[in-house]
This record gives sequence, structure tokens and C-alpha cells, in this order.
Amino acid sequence: MSWFSAIRDIFSKTEVTEETFEYESIDSYLAKQAAREALGDKDDVAYKCDQIIDATYHVDELRVEYDMVTSYFTDIQTIENLPEEVRAEITATAKKISMLESETKEFLHSDDRISDADFRMIQGLEKNLTEIFSQLKELEDMDMKIKKDLKNLEIEKNTQEYIQDNVEDQQHRLRMFMIVLGGTSAFLILVLAILGIVMQANVMIPILLIVLVVMGMTAFSVVTFHKLTYQYKLAQKKENKAISLTNKVKIKFVNNTSTLEYLYNKYNIKNLRELEYLYDQYTVMVEEVRKYQKNSGDLREYSDALSKLLFNHGIKDPDIWIKQTPALVDPREMVEVKHSLNVRRQKLREQIAYNESLRVEGLKDIEELLKKDPDLREQVRKELEVYQINV
Repeated sequence: MSWFSAIRDIFSKTEVTEETFEYESIDSYLAKQAAREALGDKDDVAYKCDQIIDATYHVDELRVEYDMVTSYFTDIQTIENLPEEVRAEITATAKKISMLESETKEFLHSDDRISDADFRMIQGLEKNLTEIFSQLKELEDMDMKIKKDLKNLEIEKNTQEYIQDNVEDQQHRLRMFMIVLGGTSAFLILVLAILGIVMQANVMIPILLIVLVVMGMTAFSVVTFHKLTYQYKLAQKKENKAISLTNKVKIKFVNNTSTLEYLYNKYNIKNLRELEYLYDQYTVMVEEVRKYQKNSGDLREYSDALSKLLFNHGIKDPDIWIKQTPALVDPREMVEVKHSLNVRRQKLREQIAYNESLRVEGLKDIEELLKKDPDLREQVRKELEVYQINV
């Protein structure tokens, strides 16, 4: 590189040809559905394969839940279409169960503990609570970890932006210094030359000294400028890496948050701690109920009768309705049950649609990758074959 080119670089704006990433908010990221700027390397293949696999498994799990909710609707329709005499028998049995439960609650003053609805909910979940606690804890821990990762990545991005701004400021000051140095040196040389001519004196030595100082300062400035340019490019690469990782983490954030929100809505809680509290209160109440019903089997007798009656008339999961006797007695309560199921089903549809879009997008991107580089086909095949997913 010539001296002229080196000095010219100092006074020109640093250009970085490396492709940059667009930083997006989570809302913008959802709207664009995780659009990616670059395709074609092996990291993209692994990333897209992971995206397809994760989305596929999420869809499978969500559809199982969706089918279960749909089966509840089927049971409701079956109950509502039963003959009048059968409905009357179901209603009468459900009323007796509700009456016994009310008497039990009154005796125990259970309103000092948890609501009747929460009691029935925990009662219905009791067999699966260990699994539910584990699932919620895992999701909440993951939520905290993802938020921490996003926060750290944001800090890293801002740090690298600050470094770039600082480097640009130093480069600007260096340019101004060179301008002042050049102007001052030229002025001094001109003054010495005029004095030499007027006074007939030899001013070559002072002029040479000024030139040597200028050359030394120029060399120092060139080296410093290129160090700053390297720092700028390195900071920009680190910023781009932080933004790239942020955009990847957001897919996990969206899926994890959506699943958590669905489970919170499903169990009508704000967090795992609240569910644990409800369970603790439930266990106390159950113990008191057992004491109260020690010499009475009426509630069990009517519950068994209702379960058998519903099963004999085509209800797939009659035990669920033992915990929903108010809905069998009061049509308004049944409307509330339908509404709750509708909300759950709508949320599930949205999650299924979102993950389907991720899966389709991933498959399209994989196809584009294979068109550009057929040699990646074996890598893609190995990634997806384990999970029986075909491109």
C-alpha cells in the first residue's frame, strides 16, 4: 500500500462490506415469522433442521391436546342430545352430588381455604400433578434462562455499538489532527522559506526537521487509524453475531412463552407457585373431607352411579363430569364450560398454525439450500431421518 493510499484511507469513511443483520423487536419478529437474511452454510442447515424438528414435535403435542379438548365438546353434545328421561336422571344424580359436596364444604368452612372451582380443578388433576409440576418448573426455568440470554445479548449488542461509535469518534479526531498538523507544517515551511529568501539564510535543516516530524506523525497516524479500523470491524462482527443469536433465541422464547400462557390459562393460575399453594390447601381439605365422610359412603355411591350412567350412554370420560356436576345441573354453567373449552381450543389452533408456519418455512428454506448446494443433502437427510421427517 502506497503512502498516498494510506493517508487517503484516513480521510475516507470506513466501509465494511460484511453483510449486517437487522435487529428486530419480538413483535416485528413474530410478524415476519423468523425471516432469515442468509442461506447456504452448514450452520443454517443444522438450524433449519432443528426448527423443523421442534415445530413438528410441538404440532404433534398440541394436536393431542386439541383432540382431547374436542372430545370434551363431543361429550357435551352427546349429553345435550340424550333423551329427556336420561337427562332428568343425570340431573337428579348430579344435584345429589352437588348437595353432598356443598354440605361437606359448609362443614369444613372450605371457603377459608380455596374456591370450589379450584378444589374441583386440583381434584381432576391430582393423578397428573407431579408431571404438571415438573413441566411448569421446566418451562418457567427455561423462560428465565431465555430472558437472561436475550438481556445478555442486548447488552453485548449495545456494547459493540458503543465501541463502534467510540472508534468513529477517535477516527474523526485523528483526521482533524492530521489536517491541523498538515496545515501547521505547511505554514511553518512557508514561513521558513520566506525568511531564508529575505535573510539569505540556510533554512534547509529546520525544514527537513519539520518534514521528518510530519512523516513520523503521519506514519503513527496511519498505524493508529488501521488499528481503529480493525477494532471497528471486529466490533461490528460481534454485534452482528449477537443480533443473529438474538433472532434465533426468539423462536424458543415465543414457543416457550406460548406454552406457558396456555398452561396458566388452562389451570387458571399465574405461576407454578400458585398451583403448589392450591395443591397444599387441597390436601388439607381432602384430609378433612375424609374425616367427615368416614362413616358415609353417599357421595361415592352417587358418583359411581353418575359415572356408570354417563358411560352407558356413550360418554368417553365420565369421571371428568363428576367434577363438573354444576354444569350438568345448570345450563348456564355448561355455557361457561363451553366458553372455557373454546378459549383453550382457539389458543391451541393459534399455536398449531404458528408452528406449522415455522415448519413449512423451514422446509422451504431447506429446499432452497439444497438447490444452491446439493452436497448438503446428506447432512439434511441425517438430521431429519432420525425424526422420520422428509423434505
